[in-house]
Amino acid sequence: MLKHVKQQENRDKMRSTLSSDETKQIRKKVIHSINDIKDDIILDTHPAIKRGNRYIVGFSSTDLDLLKDIKAIIYLDAAAVDILLRRIGDKTREREDETAEEIDEHRDVNISLATYYAAHLGVPLYIIKNRQSMLETAVKDMESAIKEAFSK
Repeated sequence: MLKHVKQQENRDKMRSTLSSDETKQIRKKVIHSINDIKDDIILDTHPAIKRGNRYIVGFSSTDLDLLKDIKAIIYLDAAAVDILLRRIGDKTREREDETAEEIDEHRDVNISLATYYAAHLGVPLYIIKNRQSMLETAVKDMESAIKEAFSK
């Protein structure tokens, strides 16, 4: 049974205000909490966050070694122009203005890290395309990936 555990209340503020040390401490606590859960779980996170011109990696190789029973890495992707349009339309978020080129760079970093995570853990990597006006297709693809990952 999959359960929703916890969501950060203000992701944008967290992204821009926490120091690297605070981020590492939180990440370690999250890893230990994840390992204590006996049910199947889905961790919804980003491989990297961007602060100015630098990227902060979500998990180090040491962090990955601490995680237990990872079944798969599932990366939800969308074209930069689609992401840009969604961000423009979302007035609930506080984001820095980015160009489609900057979004593509961030996507490249995220996909590279997701690939590394999967290779390091020896698990499959699924890349789900979330195309504009095709949410139902992305949902079906995600459901299929989750079923396959948790059936092994």
